[in-house]
Amino acid sequence: MRREYFLADSLDDVDKAASILHDQLHINENNIHVICNDRKGILQHHLHEGSIIETSDLVRGGEHGALLGIVMGITGAVILIISMPFWDESEVIKQAVIAITLLASLALGCLIGAFVGLLHVNYKILRFNKDLATGKSLMLVDSNKLEVIKLALAKQPVIDKGEDSSLIFPFNEYDNQRRLPA
Repeated sequence: MRREYFLADSLDDVDKAASILHDQLHINENNIHVICNDRKGILQHHLHEGSIIETSDLVRGGEHGALLGIVMGITGAVILIISMPFWDESEVIKQAVIAITLLASLALGCLIGAFVGLLHVNYKILRFNKDLATGKSLMLVDSNKLEVIKLALAKQPVIDKGEDSSLIFPFNEYDNQRRLPA
């Protein structure tokens, strides 16, 4: 499944576009999200607001934190193996201490990365920050029918498409590509 970004001048324009996507193309309402400064307007238009995962860099921060945690865990495990402060203990206890060191470092790295990611705007919508600050609305559409969606929304003069789309759910997309006839 892919995500396409559409920028509109107002929530009324987004509402019209979402109606077209839902009524004519049968796109599920849960696959259409809106990001803008007017949260009340989103509720009044009965649109779905972008989630914290879509608006912040939570996932990307967690991934970066996991990498940091792996490095910290491996470093800690190597230090434990070299110094072995518990030589008199059994092998099971030694292995448990090393495993706990690795897993605790990984978990701590993920948590720290996720918290840092919460503080940052999602890198995929960062390019729209100036437009969002001026009162425009950003519509995120998740679908496999992106070409049809682009054609349907091209008839709407007030909707501008973002520069490019992004891949979401990469394993579903890979699975769909494998099943295509050669």
